[in-house]
Amino acid sequence: MMKNLALSLLVLGVTASASFAQSGKAAARYDPAAEQTYGGVVTSVISVVSPDGTVGVHLNLKTATGTVVRVHLGPAVFIGMNNFSFLADDLILVTGANVSHAGEEAVWARQVSKEGHTLVLRSADGAPRWPLATADDPDGCGLSHDPVRH
Repeated sequence: MMKNLALSLLVLGVTASASFAQSGKAAARYDPAAEQTYGGVVTSVISVVSPDGTVGVHLNLKTATGTVVRVHLGPAVFIGMNNFSFLADDLILVTGANVSHAGEEAVWARQVSKEGHTLVLRSADGAPRWPLATADDPDGCGLSHDPVRH
């Protein structure tokens, strides 16, 4: 009896995991209706290199309640072109939507404010404002070059 119960729970768990994974893929869209605002202190800034060579900026934000929120900002080049940078201990305010993508839950930032300045990363419907990569411009920076790999 216990063996059947354990097997049933295992099958149920696998089914639930598969459903969550499938829904996670389908949910990899920015939903403006799900936007929230998070304020806090940056605890870490992470550079993420994608297969096409684009360097993205992610950060961990510790809110006043102590919750750590993972935030995906956008391409480092776009952030730099807009005269923004992020360092640990920066005090910021992020507006964005929680998105499940590639097995990770994170807030995709639409805008972020720091020291009285606001960087708009996405339009009101969630579409990215940075140039999209092309074969000639693999990271969307405006220059034709081979992908930069680290």
